[in-house]
Amino acid sequence: MKAAIFDLDGTIVDSMWLWSSLADRYLQSVGIKPPKGLFRHFRKMSLDESCHHMKEMFDLEGDVDEVKKDIEDLMAFHYREKFQPKPYALETLRELKDRGIRMALATASYESIANIVLDRYSIEDCFEFIQTVDNTGIEKDQPKFFQLAIDRLSLKPESIWVFEDALHCIESAKECNLKVVAIEDESAQADREDIRRIADIYIEDFSQLDIDELLEYK
Repeated sequence: MKAAIFDLDGTIVDSMWLWSSLADRYLQSVGIKPPKGLFRHFRKMSLDESCHHMKEMFDLEGDVDEVKKDIEDLMAFHYREKFQPKPYALETLRELKDRGIRMALATASYESIANIVLDRYSIEDCFEFIQTVDNTGIEKDQPKFFQLAIDRLSLKPESIWVFEDALHCIESAKECNLKVVAIEDESAQADREDIRRIADIYIEDFSQLDIDELLEYK
C-alpha cells in the first residue's frame, strides 16, 4: 500500500442520511409534497443532474442554478454544523499520514463542501488533492473517474486502496484493479451482500481496520 483514495460521504462523514432525504427536504421547503421513494430516482445522479431532473419533474420556479444554490446552502449548513465523522475515521486518516501513505479525496460532493469538512476537522493536510464529479465532469460510477485519480498519483493501481461505502463506486474502482475497503453505511444496506462479495475488505467502522494488514496485503 502506497496510497489511499477516500470517499467523503458515508465513509469519512456520516452524511448519507441527508443525501437520502435531500430531494424530499428541498421540495418540502418550497411547498411541494415529495412522492414516496424519490431518493431511489436520484440515487446514482450527481447533484447537478438531480437539480435538472427536479426542475423538470416538478416544474419548479426559478432556473436550475437557483435550485442548485438553495440545495447547496442546505447541504453546507449540515456539513458545517450537523454532520459528525464516522467512528475512528479521523484517527485512521492521521495514522495513514503518519505512516507516509499518500492520500486523495474522491467525492461526488462539491469541492467547496469537501473543504468545509477538511477545514472543520483540520485534515486538509492529509490529502494531496480533491477530485470531485464536478471538477472532473466524470461520474463516480465510471471507471475513468478512478483512473484519473490513479494517473494523478502516478502509481500502479495494485498499490492503491480505495475506501468507499457505495456499491456503484466500489464496482468502478475494482474495474481499475484498485483494492477496496468497504465501510458499512446504512444507506447501502440493500447492497450489503454484493459489497461484501466485491470488496477486498469489509468493515463496520474504522476501529476494525488493521493498517498493518493493508501494508502487507497481497
